[in-house]
Formats: sequence, structure tokens, C-alpha cells
Amino acid sequence: MEDLLLNIVKEASGPKLLSLKQSAQEAHDLLNSQCTGLLRSPSYELRLICFKPLRLALESKRTKLVSLALNGLHKIVRDERFQAGNEPEDDSLWLPAQLLSVTSSMLTHCEDTQVHILRVFLGLACGASWALNGRLVMLLLGRCGEAYEVGTQPIRAAAQAAGSQTVNAFCTFLDEECQDILQQQQKYKNSGNSSSIVYSQTSAVACFNEVIPVMQYICSRLEEARIGLKVNDSTVFLLECLLTLVSTLPQTVHSNTHFTTFLWQRFCPALLSLLGTPGDTTSQGLTTNQSKIVYSIGIQLVRLVGSEPALRPVLEALFHRMLLLPGPVRRLEPLRAIRELLRSPGRLADLLLLKNGTQRHAGDDMAIIRLIMDSIEESSQCNDPAIMLASVECVVAMLASLDSLCKGEGISHEGAVTANTRYTYLEQADYKGPLTYQSLARLPKPYRDVVANLRYQSDSDSSGIDGGGRVGDRHTDEEGTESDTSGATEGPEDNGSDSEDSILDDNSFLTSQELQKLQKLPKALHLGRSGIEECNVDVERHNARHFVKTLQNILLPNLLSLRSSIQVDEILQEFASKCCQHNSAQSFEIKTIMNADGIYLATYSALLLNLRLIQLGHYDNNNTSAKVPLTETQFVEEVYGSGVLVYLSATWLSELYQQVLATSLLEIAGYNSNSGQQYALINLLTDVGGLSSNQLLTDWQKLERVHCSPSEPSMEVEAGIKLSRRVLTCCWDSMVTVLSGALDETPNNISNISDKASTLGLLLPRRAKRMQYKKKIRDNLVTSSLDGLHKAASLSNILKLQTRSSSILALLSSAACRQSAGSRLHAAHAQSLDVLLSKGLALGSHSSACWPHVFAACVHVAKLEHTLFSKAGSAQMLMVAQNANTVVTSTTEKLNLSFNLSQDEETCVDVYSFLQSSTYSINNPTYNETSVADIVNKSGAHNTNHGLLTNVDAAKVCCLLSQQVDSLFHEAALKLNLPCLCAFLEELCCSSQRQLFSRSEEVPRKSKKWWKRELNPEQKPVATLLLHRIGDVTLKCIRAGRPLVHTMRVWAIVGPHFMEAACHKDRAISKKAIACIHDAVTALLNEQIELPHFHFNEALFKPFENLLCLELCDFDVQDQIVACLCEFVEANRTEICSGWRPLFGTLRVANTSNNNAAAISEVFKIFLSTDNTLVFANAALDYILCLLTHIRGIETEENLDLENNCCNDINIDLCRESLKYLQNCVNILEMMYSMPKCPTFNMSHRVQIDMDPQLVDSIIPNSDIVNLTHETDLQISYKILATNDDLENCENQNLTLSRLDKQSGVLKIWYILLEGLASNTIICAKKNQPNALETLFKLLKELIICPGISFGLYCINHLLLPMVQNWLRQNSKVQKAWETVGPNFKHCCGMATELVVEYFYHIQSNKKANGANGINQNGSLGNETKMGNKNDNKKISTEYCTTESVDEEENPALTLALKQLLIILVECISQPNENVARLGTSCIRHIISSAGHILTSHQWEITVTAIHRACTISLNPLRQLTLAFKSNSDSFYGDLATVKVAARKDCTVDENIKLYQLAQQVFVMSSQRECPKCNNMECTCKDKDTSSVIDDRSYVFLLYPLDLSSTLNPDLYTIRVPFRNLVVGILAHQMLIQTISSALLQNLNHITPIFNILQIHKYSLRGILNKVKTKHVNILLQCMTLSSVRAKEFDSRPGLKFLMQKVGNLNKAANLYTQANTSDVVQIIVLIELCLDGIERYSLSTNDIKKILDEQVEKDGTTDLEYVEQFLIQLKIIWENLIKTYINLSMTIDDTKITESYETATIKNNASNINSPNKVEQTKNDEPFKFSDFIDDSAISVEVSDEGELNKKTEQNTDNTVNDEIVSNVDNMVKSESYEEQQTDNLEKKNRSQSVTDEKDIDKDTEMKVEAMMEQYRKRKPYHTLPTRINPFTETSLIPPPQPVPAEIQQQRLISIRKDTECYKTTYIETIEACLELLGSLPPDRLIPLTIVLENGAQLLTIAPDEKIVKASQIFLQNMQPQSSQGVEHNTV
Repeated sequence: MEDLLLNIVKEASGPKLLSLKQSAQEAHDLLNSQCTGLLRSPSYELRLICFKPLRLALESKRTKLVSLALNGLHKIVRDERFQAGNEPEDDSLWLPAQLLSVTSSMLTHCEDTQVHILRVFLGLACGASWALNGRLVMLLLGRCGEAYEVGTQPIRAAAQAAGSQTVNAFCTFLDEECQDILQQQQKYKNSGNSSSIVYSQTSAVACFNEVIPVMQYICSRLEEARIGLKVNDSTVFLLECLLTLVSTLPQTVHSNTHFTTFLWQRFCPALLSLLGTPGDTTSQGLTTNQSKIVYSIGIQLVRLVGSEPALRPVLEALFHRMLLLPGPVRRLEPLRAIRELLRSPGRLADLLLLKNGTQRHAGDDMAIIRLIMDSIEESSQCNDPAIMLASVECVVAMLASLDSLCKGEGISHEGAVTANTRYTYLEQADYKGPLTYQSLARLPKPYRDVVANLRYQSDSDSSGIDGGGRVGDRHTDEEGTESDTSGATEGPEDNGSDSEDSILDDNSFLTSQELQKLQKLPKALHLGRSGIEECNVDVERHNARHFVKTLQNILLPNLLSLRSSIQVDEILQEFASKCCQHNSAQSFEIKTIMNADGIYLATYSALLLNLRLIQLGHYDNNNTSAKVPLTETQFVEEVYGSGVLVYLSATWLSELYQQVLATSLLEIAGYNSNSGQQYALINLLTDVGGLSSNQLLTDWQKLERVHCSPSEPSMEVEAGIKLSRRVLTCCWDSMVTVLSGALDETPNNISNISDKASTLGLLLPRRAKRMQYKKKIRDNLVTSSLDGLHKAASLSNILKLQTRSSSILALLSSAACRQSAGSRLHAAHAQSLDVLLSKGLALGSHSSACWPHVFAACVHVAKLEHTLFSKAGSAQMLMVAQNANTVVTSTTEKLNLSFNLSQDEETCVDVYSFLQSSTYSINNPTYNETSVADIVNKSGAHNTNHGLLTNVDAAKVCCLLSQQVDSLFHEAALKLNLPCLCAFLEELCCSSQRQLFSRSEEVPRKSKKWWKRELNPEQKPVATLLLHRIGDVTLKCIRAGRPLVHTMRVWAIVGPHFMEAACHKDRAISKKAIACIHDAVTALLNEQIELPHFHFNEALFKPFENLLCLELCDFDVQDQIVACLCEFVEANRTEICSGWRPLFGTLRVANTSNNNAAAISEVFKIFLSTDNTLVFANAALDYILCLLTHIRGIETEENLDLENNCCNDINIDLCRESLKYLQNCVNILEMMYSMPKCPTFNMSHRVQIDMDPQLVDSIIPNSDIVNLTHETDLQISYKILATNDDLENCENQNLTLSRLDKQSGVLKIWYILLEGLASNTIICAKKNQPNALETLFKLLKELIICPGISFGLYCINHLLLPMVQNWLRQNSKVQKAWETVGPNFKHCCGMATELVVEYFYHIQSNKKANGANGINQNGSLGNETKMGNKNDNKKISTEYCTTESVDEEENPALTLALKQLLIILVECISQPNENVARLGTSCIRHIISSAGHILTSHQWEITVTAIHRACTISLNPLRQLTLAFKSNSDSFYGDLATVKVAARKDCTVDENIKLYQLAQQVFVMSSQRECPKCNNMECTCKDKDTSSVIDDRSYVFLLYPLDLSSTLNPDLYTIRVPFRNLVVGILAHQMLIQTISSALLQNLNHITPIFNILQIHKYSLRGILNKVKTKHVNILLQCMTLSSVRAKEFDSRPGLKFLMQKVGNLNKAANLYTQANTSDVVQIIVLIELCLDGIERYSLSTNDIKKILDEQVEKDGTTDLEYVEQFLIQLKIIWENLIKTYINLSMTIDDTKITESYETATIKNNASNINSPNKVEQTKNDEPFKFSDFIDDSAISVEVSDEGELNKKTEQNTDNTVNDEIVSNVDNMVKSESYEEQQTDNLEKKNRSQSVTDEKDIDKDTEMKVEAMMEQYRKRKPYHTLPTRINPFTETSLIPPPQPVPAEIQQQRLISIRKDTECYKTTYIETIEACLELLGSLPPDRLIPLTIVLENGAQLLTIAPDEKIVKASQIFLQNMQPQSSQGVEHNTV
């Protein structure tokens, strides 16, 4: 300094500088004196003297002097001599003040001088030891400010630096002073003087009071600048100084109340005024730079007073003005400032940790955070990429700070204590909303009521993340005190006493409390259920209570002592199995339906509910608010919804639930939740119910604790985690919105923009630069967004916010997976995939919504892997291999892909080899080089190449990601507890389902040019499928040793998905799905042994059954499934157990091809070889149904092609094998039927067989006729054939299946087997039917031995016979069905008849043997024995004449079988098929011949009634056709109806030829068919129509009403009588008549019939009628009468006979003479035998007989005598009528010949008057008649059309009449018509009237007799009409006009009638001769009793024209003459 002063002296030359020179010299001398003298001057005096020459030098303006002056200023500032010692009190003497005085002329100097002067100030400020106060600071700031305002840019920079440094130095000075005081404070603290502590602390903070004037000064200057519009000059300087000031101040300044008061009163409003007024954009005049400074000041204020609640309002206002006042497009700088705030963990802690935050006046601690996020969220919606980037960077900064907070950074110890005290547990720190009212007491009363009720409802329904002490819970004790009253609002509130209008005074709230107590009561609590001892307790509830006691007393104590979860589960399985075993051994009354699966799951549910209730304190006496976690309904649904078949009633489960609520089973068994002991049972229940906060299995948690042994977190870390959770819960939605904004744009924006930029760059360089800039911003935007999402994902896992992380993972997944797999991998996407896969398990385990996004990442990684390492990417593989220096095997197997490297297949590299080294070990916790982040960082992709990874780095990343995918699924299968595992698998299956069956990709595909073809998504090969992962996870779960309950839940989820995938159209996918099921089932069969009464294996095989039964897969998949099943059976036959049921259900519908037929047969064989009766009983039904399916076979059509012969042979072989196995199955059933304790068969829920048993339908379709007149018919009552009474008798005698069966249900299974075999026999292939029938009847026959006759009869009645009838009706509906299945049906029907007969022998043969002794039930002798005692030397042949018999006991089931069989045979007879009709008559004859001698009286009555019905029905077509014609009418048009003939093309020529042959046999007598020229054979030479051709048409007679105009639709009343039905019916009837005649004419004692005369075959029916009652013989005689009457009715209608001749292609007129005469002769013979026997039995005299004949009183026919009287009358009538008819016929035959020529001439004359040339087809006279002769529209119309139209018409008309016919038939059978009571008398009168109407008078006596008989008949004849409908045939009163007939046809008709009359006479002559010969063979003693009966008729024969007959009659009269004379004398008397 001295030298500088000397230089000034030298330079100060001239008079003007004299003072300068002197002052400089003085200063120099003074400084020298200070060095030598002892006394030194104070430093301020030295400065004062030295500053004077320097001031003068500056003012001189000379360059040299100014330079020296500036150097002197610097020296003074730096020289210690000028700063030593203490400063005086006067601050004007302080260095700053003196310096300011020296440089007062600074503004007058040049720029450089001013800059140097300001540097002096800057140097002064940087000094360490200089005195400074507020006033000096303001002076310095004023000097600098002045320089700043007027200076240039260098001056402003220097001024700004000097001013800011000055402020900084001042604040530092104050801080040091404060620290000194605090040091003194520490001393006082050690001494223990608390009063000094308080005083010193206040004094320390008071040091900062000096800052207030400085801040006030700056604020004033700012206000002046704003008002003076000098903002651009000094505002920046002042703001920078102010920013420096607040930045330098320590954080302890917030304790200074003066400072804080100044802030909110003056400072913050000043800042607000600078920022402008809301809504007034003109008031904001700050520039961008100025605004940045203000924003920084605001940030610093947060540091200083952010934790002060009192300053929160102004801070909120400031931030609101900062962030929300500018529009989003102008928020770039505010956002950047906020980014700096959010980047600091400490600043966040300042905002979050409010002091005294619980006080009422405290503000919302999250208000500023919420305000910041609102601004960021709004800004992120802007279109400006820079603003969007700033918004994203703010969020990323905040997340980074939160991450630091979680590590304990940025938070002090005091703050940690405050946070942990305020938030006791983590969930309490959640932000729930802004502050409204601090307590409900401040709310108005109406609002308080509403809020209270809402709170109660929300508390009762909530199950969120709040733990034990919820923030929103309000607990009230009895005294009315409140605690923990934060409520639903957020913010601080009082803990003080309640106010007067407290919420507890509200009545509604008290009601809510009462409701809460009531809600805890069990819902199903009923009185009277407390004790088991009550008498009328329900079985289900009693069983459940017994189960609970067993569980509590026996099982649980043992379970609690176990140490392994697997052992506990095994004991639970055994317990469930034993429970079911015990239950099955109980009696039927107390047995409960259950299975082991249900008991097993119910036990878990009950224990889990018990554990939850214990944890909630439900069983504590003082806890009245504990909530029940499950309702009763939810508990029941939880058990039922397990995915496994559960056999437990809801009542049983409900009772179990109530027992658990009432009793703590675990605690009673010894469990103590407070002991800390680890129970294996509790761990198992925790895993099943997911009760732990950690979602891993308890065993894995133990392993992790042992392996990691983590230390307790520090208080700072714990507090940081809570505060971070609070911030995230507040800002989560906004954060997601901001981060997702940049990712919602078009896909692949990272890689696509560069292409556009490069293209545009060639055209517009400037625009290209802008595009490059925008692209860079967008790249940074996306990268920052992804970085933020990465941090958010990590934080959500740390903060236990996994439930909210799904939105984060969704964004990451969509961004990373959106990029095409073929493009290059971006570094950000690689990191996103890394986060998804590394954090996926932890996040997804807590939130299942995360799994779909994790799985999407897995799929994308697989696609990347496929792309990188496929053929197209082989170069990347080589590069990775070169980098790893390793060449090993290929990775094709690992990738599940085929790369097909065709060029160099030998060079295979392992791209994962670098992972095998020690430095890349993923298991090493310290690995650094293997993480994706490290690879990305080393690649430098963020700085170069737009973030895209190179191929080598991408390959490495892909390998790491692939390994993470494997690890993810592996750990999920092994570590997750059951609820999390189920959620994992459910989402995995859903994702797989979308992957397999979605038709379009999620990302919209970029449109391609038309010339660039691209495959559809369905055609592209799938790189990898999640289906593979599901299969792997399932296998790992099975093999991981998890409990069975885990496996059940897992299979319930994956099984349906495998089944759905197996239906995929892609064969590879379906094959893989079946393979997955196969692997899983195989693993389970090998790993898990199914105990008895479990049915889980059934669920394993169920997908196979569903796939085939629902026809969801193709044949290839079916073959694969069958192969799998066969493999299971071969490898694990003993482990399948309950799986046999769905296995056979699958084989039922399996395709039995060439490959698997033998395998299926082997499966059947293996099942029968099992020795486990329980398994057999469970699957027997399915096994039987499967066998029946293969018996039925696939082909049901018989007309198979030749090329299918081989396949048909295979079906036959499998059918035969199935029949053999079915017989073996029956053998097993026989064995199990004999077992004392047979297991129950599983069938009750599948087959309903307890319904009404099936019976044979007794109504025969189309069996009624329409009566065209009101005449009564010859019918009897068929009510005895009804089956209802027999069915009731069977039920009364317990002959039903349910009562015959045992408790096991073995007979039901047996019945199902037989029923299935019977039904399948009908529909199986024709070639297989004989084998099936043989098997069926063999099994039915064996039922006699086991299980017995009763069950056999039940099967016959309700199974076999209905099947036969159904088969019969089925064939009758199908055209030409009899040609194919006719032989098999005949076989079946015959065997059915033989089977019934055999059952008769087994049941009634012994009874008949006992009954032959004549002993009835009462021990008395019957009439038969008494009759036999009279004539011991004779055959007891008269037994059948009695009506009283032994009261025989018969089996109602056997009688029902006979009745139903006869009904079927009658229906067979009614069929229009010759073979079937013959079958029916033959079977009836077989029944009579084989079982007739053992039938009871009632059974005989049933038999003869059925025969009568068969006779009636067989003649119905004839009767119907006869009713259309009047007697003796020669018209063939019909008299009572219009008769037409329709032709149909529905048959073949061969069929017609056979039909015409039958017509010849039926309608033409044998004598007419024979001639001498043909050697008594059928004539082939005479009257042979050689010109007629038999075509393929069949004919139907159509009967129309006479008056067609009266009906709207005549077809509705059309009656159809097919010609085939007519012929076959008459043929069957004649066979029946032969059977009846043979039966009646056997073993006669009084007369011997001549069979050759009667033309009756002598069947072997000897001895049959010995047991027949008189009533039964009478019914058989009525059959003969019916046959005779119907034949005579037909024979008396010449026109009808002529019509039948033409239709039947006959040579002669049709007639039924043989039938009528045979019936009459048989009746005469039988009646003679009956009359002789009756006369002999009752010793009737001649007078008695004459009296009977004279009276002719109607008898009821209830005694034998009455029947004898009827027989006498009938014999007389039939005999006399026969003779009179012959006499009349003989007398009129000559008259016919005389009038023949006259009638012929008349016909010719009439023919000339008929004008019908177009209607009549001319024929030659010499040609025989043809049916074409009848083609006449006015007469008989022949309707010929094609087959289709005719069939259609016929079906339509037939259907219209079926219902009426059925109704009429029902009336005939069930209602017992009115003529039933008078059947005998009516029959007699009918016979008499018929004979009278047919004959012509001989003499007057005869005519008088005939008229008298007719009159008597008319009086006594009842009137009868059909009740079903109005008969149009009888309603009309019109008489049909005569139809014109061609002369030729009329002549032919006359010739036919004449020839027929001659034949008629010849027949009668032969009949009379036969009768006379028969009577003549009787000895006189036999004829004498019948003299009165036969004499009159014999006398008439004496006038016969035939001499032979006259002689025979005279001989006959001579034999009776003696007795006749006596009779005459007697009569005279």
C-alpha cells in the first residue's frame, strides 16, 4: 500500500492535484509510523486516511490515477491492517460505509472503472472478516442497483455479482452469529439451566431480524420499479439479490416469528403482485428470466417455511399464482422450477411434515402437492412437446425423490419421529381427500346425520387396504367418549372433549349402533336347535353337528401337533374318506348324501372361517363390533364353487357355518394365537385363505427370512416410506395421466420419426432441423415417460400399492409391446420389459389386474426371441456367440420353436451361454453386468442411435428377458399362495384365450399397399403360446408338493381352458392342449393317490368327456384322446378310481376306428378285472352305457355300401365283445347282489328310473271302424285287458323296482343294463341284432335264478314287452321295414313268448300240481273233483263246463306279463303284413299249447278275451267295407257310402303277386282253385287271364259320404281300407279260427269231429281245455259266431264280391263260404257236446229242455245251468238256420236260371240308352274281366298318380281319422259299452235275425215264423251310435241314385253272381252232409236227449231236392223216433 501511495504522490503533479499529493503523503507517513511506533491507530482511522487520496485520485478522472486508486481499493479490502480490531459503534466508520463514500463518483466513470469498482465491492463481500449490518447492505445494494440501472451489460453483471454476494455474505454473517449463540446454548444445556436454554434459543433466532429491513428494502424497490415501469432495469437485479438472500438463509429462520410474519404480510404479497392478478394478463409484466427468479424464490420459501402451517395459505397462493395463472403453453419455466422442487427429497419432506399438524387451524399438508400435480396434469395435455416433456420430467423427478425418501434420504430425525408418530402404520398415511371439516361436530345437525349413516354403511361394507385401526372408524364406549375421530375427511382435528351438539346425541346414529349389534347375530339362528338330544332333529343338521364334534374333539388336537403342512393335508384327506365310509355304513334313515371331496373342502372352509373369526376377535366377550367375514350364503357358495363335484346339502353346510360361528374349534383344540408358536395347520390355512400380507407360501417366507435375514428398517426409512405412500396416493391418477400422455400417440413413434425426418431433410434443410429437434424432444418425452413408469412400478411395490399398479403396467406393456417384433429394440422398451418381468410377480400377486400386462410382455419377449434367433436373424446369433466365445448346442428346444437353419445347420450356437459365467449369474445378488439396465448403459443407446440397441445388445437383453420370463412362471407355480395362484392362472387362461381366439391384433395395423400382400393374422405362425406356459405351470404346481386343495382349485381353472384350446381349428394348438391335459392327468395319477369316496379324478377326466360329448373337436383330436385314455388305463389302472366314469363317458362317443377299436375293447376288459367294488359301483353305470353305445354302433342304416364292409365288420366285432363284457358285468352284479354290504351305486343324480313304469299301450292304432248304420255290433267288453289294475296289484304286493331293490341300488343298475340292451337292440345294425337278442333273452332268463322271478317279471313287464311293442310300431311306420328287420323281430317276438311261458312254468307249475288234487284255499273240494267221482272210468272232460273253480292265487306281475304279451300279439295280428300276422297267431297258439294247462281261470279269461279282440280287429277292414253296401245289393258303387278305388305306386310286382295269391287263398274255396285237368292242384289252364299284367300298384278302397256338398272338406271324412289290410286281416282271422276250432274240438267225450270235412288242421292242443271254464268256452263260441256272421254279411252282397273279384284279380267271385260253414259246423259240434254234457250233469228231462226252448228267457250266464240253457237255444237256432238256408237256396236256384235270359236282354236294352262313351273302356266279350273295366268317373274311380303325391294325400287323410279311431277304441276297451251286459242275448238274436234275412220263404208257416222272429228282434234291439263324432254317413237322408253301368260289366256281374250261387249251393250241400254224417255217427242214446232240439230241422231236410241228404235225414229221424214220439205225447198232454 505504501508503494501505491508513493506512486500517487509522483503522479499527482500540478496545482490541481496538490491536495491529492498531500493526502497521499500523509497516508504514506501514517502507514509507516504504524510499523515503527508502539501505538497503532484503529483500523477505521487508517482506512479513513488512506481512502482520502484514493477518492481524490478517482475523482481526478486521470487514467493513471484512477488505476492506482482502484488498485488501492483492492489492497485496502485485502490488507488485514485495515480490518484489524473491533469496529466502532458508528457504522459510518465501517469498511463498507467508507468504501461507499470513496466510490460515490462511480457512476461518473467509464465502464471499465465502474466494473473494477464493483469488483472491489465483490471482493469486499467475499471477505471473511468485515462488519456488516442491514443498513450497509441496503446502501451497497442501492449503489449496485444504481450501477445496474444505468450500466452496460458488463456493469450489470458486475453489479449483480456484487449485490448478490453482499447479500450472501450478510446472511452468512447472521448465520454465523446464530451458530455462536447456539454453541452457547449447548453449554447452558450441559449445565442444566433450562431457563437460559429458552432465552438463548430465542436470542439465536432473533439474529435474523436484521434481514427483514433488507428484504423490505428490496420489496420496496421492486414495488417502485413496478409502479415506475422500470421493470426491465432493476427488477432482475433486485430479484436476484432477493433469491440469493432466501437461498442463503438457513432453515432455522422459520422459528423467527418476526420473519414469518413479514413473509406473509409483506414479502409474499410482493411476489404475488409481481406475478400478476388472476384474470388480468396485462398486470403480469415480468419477463421469462424474471419469472424464473420469482419461481426460484418460491421454491426457497418452501425450504424456509414449508413446514409452517401458518404460512401454508400464502404459499398455496404463491404456488397457485406461479403454476395456474399462466396458461399451459406458458408454463415451461414454472414447470422447470417445480422440477427442481420435486427433485429434492428434503423439499418434499418440508411440504409433507407440517408442524403441529394435528391442530385444528392446521392446513392441508397435501394442498401444495395437489396444486402442483394439477398444474402438471393440465400442462401435460398441451400439444407443445417441450411443455409435455417438462411435465413428465416433473413427475419423474418427484418419483425419484420419493424413491430417495424410501431410503431415508432427505428426512431428518425429528421429521422421522413426527411422521412415525402421526402415521402409526403404513396404510394410515393414505391420502383420502382434501380437508373440509375437521370434525363432524362442526357440521350442521342434518348433515351430521347423513354423514354418520354413510360412514356406518361404508365401514360395514369396506374391506380395503385399511388395517386394524382404520382412520375412518369411530369407536364409542359406554361413557360416550370418542377416540380416533379422523373420519372420512382428511386433515388435522381436535382430540378434545365433545361439543354439545356431538354426533353421539343423534338418535339415528344410536339406531345404527343397535343395527350393528343385531347384524352380528347369526342369520339362521332358530330356537330349538341348541341341543342334539331333542327328539325331532333334522337328519342333515344332526349329521353336521356330529361332524363338528368329531372335528373338534378328535381331528384338530392331532392336527395341531403336526409339524408339516403336507402331513396335515393327508390327515384331512383320510378324515374325509373315513367320514364318508362311516356314513355309507349307516342305515338308510339316517344316511346323508356326501362325498369325501365335499367333506374335505368343507373342513378347510370351516377351519379357515374359524381362523378368520379368531383374528377378528369374534369370540372375545368384550368385542361387540367384530365383523363376520362371510355370510352363510357366501360360505355355502364357497364350498360349491370349488370346481369339484360336492355331495353336500346346503342345509348341512349351513349348520356347519352356524356351529363355527358359535364355537371356536381351533381354540378349544388348543390353538393360542398369542403364543407365537408356528402351527403347520395354521400355516396351511393361511396359505389357503391368503390371510398373510405376504402373498407367498408360508414355507417360502420362512426360507426367505432365513436366507436374507433382513435387519429392521431405520426410523428415517420407515417415515420416508409412509410419506412417499401419502404422496403417491394423492397424486396417483394425475401421475398416470401425465406419464400416459406421451405414450398415447401413434405406435412406433420412436423409430418412425427418424425416417420422416431424413426424408424431409433432403427437401427442406431448415425444416429438417426443426423436425430433428422435435424428434429429439419426443424421444426424450417417451424415454422420460417410460423412466417414470419404471420408477412408479418400483415404488408401488415398495409402498405396498400393488393394487394400483395395474395402470402403470398397462402403460409399460402397451408401450413396449406396441413395437413390432421385427423392428429394432429400443433401450426404453427393453427397460420397460425388464420392469414388467422383474416386478411382475410382486405386483401381480397383490393385484390380479397386473397379470394381463405381464403376460403381454412375456408374449412380446417370445416374439422378440423368435425374430432375433430365427433364420432371418441368424447373424445376431453368431454375433452373440462371438461375443461370448462359446459354441454349444442349439436353443431350439428351449424356445419351443423350429428355426430351420438350412444354410449352416451344423453351426449351432447357444445365445444364453454368457449367462452361465460367474459374472453373469442371475442368482448372484451382486451381479452388475447381467442386468438390462447395465447392458443399456454400456451400449450408450440413450446418447447415440436414437436409443436403439445394436443387434448384439438386443440379443443379450432378449436372453435376459427370456430367462426372467422362465423365472416368473417358475416362481409363481412354486411360491404363490392359493388365492394368488388362482388369480394368476385365471388371468393367464384369459390371456391365452384372447391369444388363441382373437381375430385381430390389439394394435391397429398399418395399411399396406395393394401390391404388398400380407398374410392374415390367422395364417401367421404363432411364435409362442401362453398355452405352453399354462401346461408348464400346471405341472409344476402338481409336482411342487402342494396340498390337494391347491390342486383342486388349479385344475378347476386350467381344465376348462385346455378343453377350449382343444377345440381350436389349428391342429397344432389342439394337439398341444390335449397333451397338456394328458401330462397333468398323468402327473396327478402318479403323484396323488385318490382315497375312497373321493371324486377328484373324475374332474381330471371330465374335459375329455366334454370335448367328445359336445362334439367340439375333430376326428384327429378324438383319436388322440382315445389314445390318452388307453394309455392311462394301461399305466395307471389302479389309480384311476373315480376317473372311470368320465373315461367311459368319453369312450361312449369316441370314434371306433380301425386303430382304437382293439384298445377300447382292452379298456373294457381291464375295468372288469378290477377288484375294488367301490370303484366298480361308482363307474358301473357309465361302463354299462358305454358298452351299450358300442352295441348300438355308429351305423344304424341297414343298406350299407359295399365299401363300408370292413368298417362294419369292426363294428360287429366290437359289438360282440361288448355283449360279452355286458354278460360279465351281469355276473359281477350277481356277486354284488349277494354281498352283505354292497357299496352304493352312483346313479341317482344321472338316471331317473323311479318315475311311472312303462307299460304296453293297450290301444291299437287304427283299429276302430266307422259304423255307417245304427246297428249294434258283435262285441264284448275288453275291460279285462286293461293294465292299470294289475299295476296297482303289483304295487300293493311290493313288486316294484324301488321296493325290490336293495339300499345299494344294484337292481336299478341291473335294470338300466337290461333296458339299454333292449332299446339298443332295436336300433343296432341288422347283423348284430340276433346276437343282441340272444344276449338279452339269456340275461332275462337268468333272472329267474338271481336276483329272482319278481325282478325278472318287472323287467319283462316294463322293459321287454314295451320294447317289443315299440319295435313293432316303429317298423309299421317305416315303409318296407319288415323286409329288413322282419326276421329279427319274429325272432324277438317268439323268444318273448317263450320267455313268458317259461316264467309261467316256474311260477304256476307247482301250484297247478297242488291244485290238481282239488283242494282250494279253504280246504274244500271243488266241483271238478265231485264230477270226477261220479264217473271214475271216464275222462274228466266236463271240467271246462263249470264256472266255479278253486280260488287260485296268482302272481299279478305274471298276469300283467300275459296280458301285455297278448296285447302285443293282437297288435301283430292287426298288421298288414302276412309274416307278422302269422307270427301273432302262432304265438297265441303257442301260449295255449304250452301254458294253457297251467293258466288260472282269470288268466284264461284274459286269453280268450284277447283272442276275441284279435278276431274282431282282424275282420275290421272287412266289416268296414261291408257296411258301405246293403244286403243282397248287386251294386259295387256302395249303397250307404260312395266307394272308390285309389291306386298307389308303393309296392313291387313281386309283392302284388304274393298278395294276389293270398287273395286266392282267402276269397276262393279250394274246390274253385282245383280242376281234374290239373290233377286236383290249383288250376292253371281254365279261366286263366293270360292278357292281364300285374303291375306295381296297390289299391285302397275310399269310402266317401253320400252328400259331399254338406261337408267343406270331404277328405276329413274319408275312410280308407287298403286291399292288403283286408286280405291279411281275413287270413289272420282264418288262422285264429283254426286255432280256436282245434282247441274246442279236442278231447270230446260225446262226439268225434271229422277234421278233413271241416278243413281244420289238427294241431297238438290235446288236453288244453280241461281247465277252461264254461264262460271261456262261451267267449270262444262268440268268436266263431263273429266269424260266421261277418262271412255271411260279405257273401250276401254280390256287388261287393264282384268288386273284390276285380280288385283281387280273381277268376271267380270272392266268397267266404268256407269260413262261414266251418264256423257253423264247429259251433254245432261244440254245442252238441256241451248240451249233452249239461243234460247229463244236471239230469235234464225232455220237459225241462222243451221248457227252456219255449221260454227263451235271457240269462246272465253266471252259473253252469244258465250256460247250458243258452247252449241249447243256440244249438237249435244254428241248426235250423243252417237247414232253412239250404232249403231256400235249393228252391230258388231254378228260378234264377229261368230269369237269366230275360235279365240279359234287359241289360242290353238299358245299355243302349247310356251316353257315356268317354267314361267306359270297351273290352272284348271273350276276354276275362280286368280291373281297368271299372274306370268310370260316375262309379268307381281309380286314382293313379305318382308315388309322392299319392303318399302325401294318403298320409294327410289318414292322420285326420287316427284320433277318432283311437278314441273309439278306448271307449270299446275301457268304458265297457252298453251291450256288454246283454252280449249273450244279443248274440242269439243276431244269429236268428241274420239267418232270417238271408233266406226266402218256402211256405206260409215258415214265413210267419220268420216275421215273428224279426218283429221280436226289432223290439229288443238296442240303439247304439258312435259317441266320438257326427257320422256323415248316417246323418244324410239322401238315397244314392242308381249309377250307370256299362252293359259289358253288368253282364259279367250277372255271370259272376250266377256262378257264385251255384258254388254257394254246393258248399251248403257238403256242409249239410257233413253234419248229418257227424250226427249219424252218434249212438242213439246220445241223440235221444237232443231230439227236441234237432228234430224240426231234420224234418225240413226230408223235402230237400238232394236224395242223398233226404236219405241221411230220414235215417237220422229214425234214430230219434222213439224219443220223438214220447216227446209228442208229452207235449200233447
